[in-house]
Amino acid sequence: MKVPELLAPAGDLIRMKYAFAYGADAVYAGQPAFSLRARENGFKNLDDLAQGIAYAHEQGKKFYLTSNVIPRNVKVESFQKALLAALELKPDALIVADPGFVGWLRKTSPETEVHLSVQANTTNYLAAQFWRDLGVRRIILSRELRLSEILEIKERNPDLELEVFVHGAVCMAMSGRCMLSNWVTHRDANQGACDNSCRMPYRLYANEGPQCEDYREHEGNFSLQRTDRPELPPVALDEDTWGTYFMSSRDLCALDVIPELVQGGLDSFKIEGRTRSVYYLSQVVRAYRMAIDACACALEAGSPCSVDLVPGESRRAISFVDGRGFMPGFLRGPLPQNYESTHVAAEGGCVCAQVLDYESTTGAYRVNVKNPFTMDDSLELMTPAGMQPCEVTGMVDFRGAAADRLNPGTEGRIFVQEDVLQNTEMAKFGFIVKKNTANL
Repeated sequence: MKVPELLAPAGDLIRMKYAFAYGADAVYAGQPAFSLRARENGFKNLDDLAQGIAYAHEQGKKFYLTSNVIPRNVKVESFQKALLAALELKPDALIVADPGFVGWLRKTSPETEVHLSVQANTTNYLAAQFWRDLGVRRIILSRELRLSEILEIKERNPDLELEVFVHGAVCMAMSGRCMLSNWVTHRDANQGACDNSCRMPYRLYANEGPQCEDYREHEGNFSLQRTDRPELPPVALDEDTWGTYFMSSRDLCALDVIPELVQGGLDSFKIEGRTRSVYYLSQVVRAYRMAIDACACALEAGSPCSVDLVPGESRRAISFVDGRGFMPGFLRGPLPQNYESTHVAAEGGCVCAQVLDYESTTGAYRVNVKNPFTMDDSLELMTPAGMQPCEVTGMVDFRGAAADRLNPGTEGRIFVQEDVLQNTEMAKFGFIVKKNTANL
C-alpha cells in the first residue's frame, strides 16, 4: 500500500531541515510576496527558494511552493512574472488558490503540478471533479468537512490526490478567507499580510457618550451573551485579565482520526504552522510520523486500523507543546469554540534548550537555552532517533564558568553520560527536554 505523505510547514530553511529530520516527506513554503504568510515568510527571495528546493531533493523529499494569494488586478502581472521565475527552480508543485491562475498555469506551464489551496474552499465531490478536469493534481480540502464527507469525496474521486489538515491553528473563517485582520489593522490576510487578529484576546467595552467617542471598560463581571439563543452559556471574560479568545478556536489535533484517514486512502496529511518554533514543529512532525507509520504497517499486514494503533509516544509528544487546548475539528462534527481556555501549558514538560552543536573534543553539547533548568531536573534528549534519558554531569554558562543552572536567552554547554552520545549526527537536530515530574 501507499503510505500517506506527511506534509510539514517550512517557515524558513532552518525549519525545513528540522521538519525533514523528524520525518516529514514534504514541506510547503511560501513564495516571496505571494503566499498567505508573506509578512512572516523566511524565504525572502529566489536564492532562498533555490537552496530549499535543492536541499529537499538531496534528501529525497518534496518541496511545494505555496503561491495562494487572492490577487487584485494590480498584482496579476507581477504575480505571473514571479511564478514563472519560481518555476525555473523546479519545485515539486505549486499550491494555488485563484481559479484564473490555475487556468493560466495549465496553459502556460502544463507540465507543472498544481495543488489547489484550501483557500479555494473545496467542500464536495463535484467541485473536486471540476478541478480535476482542469488538470489539478491534488486538492487541499476545506477544514469545515466532516470525516464522512472527506471519505466520500475520495471514494468518488479515487484518481485525485486529496490532502487534509490534521494539526494546528484553525481559522474562524471559511478555511481562512478572513477579513478581520484587514478591518482591525488594515493588513489583508488574503494578500499575505494576516496579523492573526482572531488569535488575540479581547475585552468588552461599552459606549459612554452620545457621540460614540468615549469608550470605557465596564467594571464588574460582564459577559457576551447571544440574545437569540439565551439557552447557550455566556462567553465569560477570563480570570487572568487577558480577555477572551472568543474569535479563535482550540487547535486541531487529529491523532485519533489518523487510522480512519489512512484506511480511507487519503494522500497527504498536512500540519499547520509556518511561524511556529522548530521545537513545536519537531515534536508535532514526530508525533504524526509515528502514528501514520503504525497505521500503515497494520494495513499492510492485513489488520484493520483502529485508534488503538496510535502510539502512546505520539500522544506524549503532543503533550510537550503548548497550545489552546486540542480538538478534532470538524472531522468529528462541529464542536464549541475555545471560549473558556486561553492557553494550555504543555503538561508533559517543556523544551529547555536547543542543541546547536556537539563538540567532540570536549564531549559537550553547545545549547541555546529556552527555559531555565538545573542539573537536578529530570531531562531527556530528543532527537529524530527518539527520546532518551539525559543525565547531566556538568554545565558551563555563557561566560565559560561552571554552573548548576542555565537561564533562557543565553548559550551554554552541558556534559552528559556517554550513552546519550551514540549518534552525534542525529544530535545536531536535538533538544533538551525537561519532564514535568508532577505528571509522571
